[in-house]
Amino acid sequence: MLTVVTPASAQEQTSGAAAPTEDPSKAEVTVDEVIITGSRIARRDYQSSSPIVTVGEGTLSAAGQPTLDRAIGQMPQFAAAQGLAQVGDVQARTGFSGGQSYSDLRGLGSNRSLVLLDGRRLVASNPNGSIDLNTIPTSMIGNVEVITGGASAAYGSDAIAGVVNFKLRRKFDGVELSYRRGGTTEGDAATNQFSLVMGSDFADDRGSAILAYEYADRAAVKGSTRPFFQNIRLLARPPEGIIEVGQFGSQPTIAAVNAILAGYPNTTPISGTGQYNGAIGINTDGTMFTTLAGSNCVQNYRGLDQGLLGLGITNNCRQISVALGNYFSVQVPLEKHNAMASFDYRVTEDITAYALFNFMRSSARDSTSPGSSGPGKYFRVPLNSPFVTGNAALQQLLASRPIQTTTPLALTKLLAFAGPREQTFEYNVYQAVAGLRGQLPGTELNFDVYGSYGRTDYQNIQFNDVSKAAFQTIMDGTANYTGAAGSCIGFAYNPFGSSPISAGCRQYAVRNNHNSNTTEQTVFEASVNGPLFTLPAGALSFALGVGYRSNSFEYEPDAALARGDTPSFDSSVPTGGKQTVKEVFGELSIPVFKDWVLGESLTLDLGYRYAEYDGFGGVSAYKADVTYEPIGNLLIRGGFQRSIRAPSLGELFAPTITGSNAIGAPPTAGDPCDSRSVYRTGAAASQVQALCLAQGVPSAIYPTFVYTNDTVFGSSGGNPNLTPENADSFTIGAVYKPSFSHPLFSTLNMSIDYYKISITDAIGNLSLTTIIPRCFNSDGVSNPTYSKDNVFCQQFVRDTNSGAISFAREGALNIATYETDGIDAQVEWGFALEALGLPENWGSVRINTVVTHLLGFEVASLPGSPVLDYAGSIGNSSVSPQIAHPTWKANTSVGYANGPFTVTATWRYIGEMIHQDKVANPASSTPGVPAYNYFDLNAALRISGRYDLTAGFTNLTNEEPPFVSGQPLTTDSATYDIIGRTFFVGVKARF
Repeated sequence: MLTVVTPASAQEQTSGAAAPTEDPSKAEVTVDEVIITGSRIARRDYQSSSPIVTVGEGTLSAAGQPTLDRAIGQMPQFAAAQGLAQVGDVQARTGFSGGQSYSDLRGLGSNRSLVLLDGRRLVASNPNGSIDLNTIPTSMIGNVEVITGGASAAYGSDAIAGVVNFKLRRKFDGVELSYRRGGTTEGDAATNQFSLVMGSDFADDRGSAILAYEYADRAAVKGSTRPFFQNIRLLARPPEGIIEVGQFGSQPTIAAVNAILAGYPNTTPISGTGQYNGAIGINTDGTMFTTLAGSNCVQNYRGLDQGLLGLGITNNCRQISVALGNYFSVQVPLEKHNAMASFDYRVTEDITAYALFNFMRSSARDSTSPGSSGPGKYFRVPLNSPFVTGNAALQQLLASRPIQTTTPLALTKLLAFAGPREQTFEYNVYQAVAGLRGQLPGTELNFDVYGSYGRTDYQNIQFNDVSKAAFQTIMDGTANYTGAAGSCIGFAYNPFGSSPISAGCRQYAVRNNHNSNTTEQTVFEASVNGPLFTLPAGALSFALGVGYRSNSFEYEPDAALARGDTPSFDSSVPTGGKQTVKEVFGELSIPVFKDWVLGESLTLDLGYRYAEYDGFGGVSAYKADVTYEPIGNLLIRGGFQRSIRAPSLGELFAPTITGSNAIGAPPTAGDPCDSRSVYRTGAAASQVQALCLAQGVPSAIYPTFVYTNDTVFGSSGGNPNLTPENADSFTIGAVYKPSFSHPLFSTLNMSIDYYKISITDAIGNLSLTTIIPRCFNSDGVSNPTYSKDNVFCQQFVRDTNSGAISFAREGALNIATYETDGIDAQVEWGFALEALGLPENWGSVRINTVVTHLLGFEVASLPGSPVLDYAGSIGNSSVSPQIAHPTWKANTSVGYANGPFTVTATWRYIGEMIHQDKVANPASSTPGVPAYNYFDLNAALRISGRYDLTAGFTNLTNEEPPFVSGQPLTTDSATYDIIGRTFFVGVKARF
């Protein structure tokens, strides 16, 4: 329920909390000379040559959202809010983003838009360079200025898609207390937020100080409590375990399998003759079951009932699956504390000393399913195990092998005995700023000199991991452990079936991992700005500055992860790195004419920044913007910007991680060699077959080959040879404020802007969802000869016994290009009902609508590869950020105010989208999503000028999210509401 205000200017809010809603017919803005986001030159007209929207503190509060990402993410210029849910299987990885909150302008990624606090950089909370918005206390925000389009000439690296500048309160006198409570109408997902702000002048008004403390929390929502998530993310690894017969060394016969099945009631023989190519398992009662046997249904499975595991047989009857959606946190629980202190002291009439200290402590706890063994991390059960020798069915099956070997049995198993994997993410973020600003004596020049130091300490604990080495000794019968919980000696656990594990063996095999990361940032900057001399059209103004910035991080994983002793989490190694940059920047504002025959005014803004990085040398950013007023009340603005983004510390030095990487599932994704895949049919079927066989799929099993999982074991990591991304952005637009004399239209404001952003040398992680399809020439140009020696095919290998992909490599490269363009339009209109001839005391109405029309989102994921336009699509895109790109997004609100009372209704619209599979392959049948409409309502009442009461509802119609194939939660949890209708109530008091 976010209302975006002030399309053409940035207004500095200097009071305490905003009133519920001002009478739009009486709105008046008076400002001194201010710095506008996107420029370093102070000006009185507060007009920007770049598209800027300003969101006030009162508007953020009215949104009723517990985190800033959920509030500003409702603006159409933002791709989606992040942080409510863990997106992807990051819970099972060594991730850094648990519970964090991001902004993402234009859908280009959270690290391609720069987040500032009062025009200064914040310390990153994630090695990928993204800023956690949780570090900013909402009670201290005066307003938020959002500039869309490049701004590197003004601010340096990262400002490719734009800048989000959180501007703090500068003056506050008194005490302000506020509390807000929220939740869903289902009775869960509770949120609480408390804040205390104190401020006062001192030293005969030479100084001022503001102190703030804020506490917020939100409760967990598990997928098991929402019907939508109860049957998603099917994993073919039941707790009984599956023995991969392709790993036998020699496969058993179908006849032997059928002979065993004949002894069980209600079973059907496996079709065919020769060797058996499916998988087998042992039920808890010792009987055998079959699964993944080509087109045959599962036979004799006697597993657990449905429940939290979501365990059962798939609709096509061919495999046993576990629904992992029951374990995921669709709302990650979060608790955070913020403290901020701001001080200003006028040392002389011309010089002011200032300081700011900001601190945040946050903790989140996320969960997912128990870990599992699988390709690359099989547990091996020796043939002399009593659980093998003592099982008659298993002995009969092994005896049927044409070649008798001593190869241990490869076991894929959900490690349910260890319990769900959980992770805690704790962050302590500190940032201190100190500086001097003022006017150079004897001149009209303003200066600002400051230093900043920030540090993020991150602690991550991963619960319920299993020591692969310890568990393997239990399989081998060599375990010899005695602890507080008991003993674990020899063959102490039956790996087949769902037999319970003893307390001693659980203590021996199950453990928690401790990982830590430290990120530091040091910034020094000095700048001066003001008029150089006067031209006929006005003062020619300039800004000039120098800066130094150093960023570093050190990551230390648990020793067990470093040595790869884990089937449940990704392996990792210690890593770290440092990046320093020295910069010089300048800007000119040139008034070309004023009150001339060609119009009211024309101003040209030029800017340049040169940055010298220690890792890859010098890079330049520059801009040329223009503002033109042909007639009164009409402003035409536009310009060109060259922006850069230096590789983040994470992209350069991220730890090498080994674990499971997603590839999706047939028919349109997954392994193209799978018999269910669309690659196996059509004009290229023979070439696909030849390539599959050349890679190692045995010819005997190719006709019925099934790859059983939607993940592949492999590795990924940083690349110290990366170079900066370059981006060119072009904007042109108009702002119209008609001067109608009739009070009905006296505050009508309109703006429209076209933007185009082109990025080259974009850093992308070449994911397996790109690598594997391109190996099989999915785009028609990546591997036209279907050669196994193709660069894409060389990124993964197959097991020559089973044909399964046994290892694959992902990584970061300067490989992609992006080009996105679109149109933003906004209309803001307010009037008193008196203008309609109604009584004066009937109040006023305010209408605001913001619309973004995405014209294109073109991605070439590799040099020379086809350009694909993802505008109007959703899904699991390979290189472009894995988010939605709707063609239309809109946010429209209608508010009514009468004295101290306001009520606002908001309509949020997200257009329909095709699935991104269809972008890459027009013949794809993967379904898209329909258009979505969300309706919100909020109200506020001010009492005695001191107390504000607020209440509201979000997603009034309780819309469920759409099904999105290929997404980790089978929906886009960043774009759509995944927890249902929510409410909030709040109170604020000033003294």
